[in-house]
Amino acid sequence: MGPKSMKSKLTSILMILLGTFVLTFSVACSEGLGTQEASSASLVKASADAPVEIESVTSGIPYPLGKPSALKGRSVYQANCASCHGTYLTAVEKLNWEAQKNLPQDQWSEVTKQLVSEDRQPNNPLWDRKVNPDFYSPDWRFEKTPGELFRLIETGKDRFGKMHPGPSGVMGEGWKNVLKDVRGTQLVTTGDPIAIWNVVFYVWSRSIAGASPTRFSEAWNVYSQNCNVCHGTLGKGDGPLHKSLQPLPFNFQNYKAMAETTDSFLYWRISEGGTWTSIPQSIQRTMTPEALKLYVHQWSSMPAWKGILTEQQRWLSVDGVRSRTYEHE
Repeated sequence: MGPKSMKSKLTSILMILLGTFVLTFSVACSEGLGTQEASSASLVKASADAPVEIESVTSGIPYPLGKPSALKGRSVYQANCASCHGTYLTAVEKLNWEAQKNLPQDQWSEVTKQLVSEDRQPNNPLWDRKVNPDFYSPDWRFEKTPGELFRLIETGKDRFGKMHPGPSGVMGEGWKNVLKDVRGTQLVTTGDPIAIWNVVFYVWSRSIAGASPTRFSEAWNVYSQNCNVCHGTLGKGDGPLHKSLQPLPFNFQNYKAMAETTDSFLYWRISEGGTWTSIPQSIQRTMTPEALKLYVHQWSSMPAWKGILTEQQRWLSVDGVRSRTYEHE
């Protein structure tokens, strides 16, 4: 057999093997991620008259029209919140500071220079004081929604009756009309709700950014390896398989829905997958009745990841989902 004929034969074999792999992968995907209708009469199936698009709850919250920014929220937090809640550094900032704090300033990295220019360096008596909750701990946010935190900052109280001190120190006094926001080089007072949303996601991201220098990338890796194929790179529900699924994968860029969803619910839903009989009371109580009615589909094509991903990986996938909804480090 000559070199040309052998090359041709090898090419044919490779093409057959590739075709077999693609067919096997397609079948596996269709079987593993295929639509699963509720089979029991006790299940509340995805209602035929349910809204095609997710609707907003009647909460009066001015939801963000675009992606909020934890980066922009940092300066707002420093100007309004740090004197009580303290300063929270990312893991990268901590490492840079410890390695460079005794070096001449001309040897500092840009990260350390930024930290000092914003007066956020450790051992600053003003910023080191911390009032609960501890934003480094992920525990505080698992049973809260971003919308609930927005309400607490905006109005000084949430739906559970929890009170928060306002700018004059009065409990239950909102920050909406006095929140100081740095825009460029100008410090302004604004009633624009986006400043509050930026603060919400700034503190939301502290337990992720403060955990390790690679925490966001770890979360993204879990998401990209397991969720991309259906939900898409940006979480818009437009992954390569999305057209073959019914209902369509959820769009995580729906800020209204995500603002009313707890991390506990996301973790439970990822763990249980798209077919379940009821939502545990421990999960239900973390969300508003309106959010449960509008944002929860009884079934979907998503597999139960609790038998595939570890508990740690499922929490990372929650962070990966959240990280698609706001700008961060």
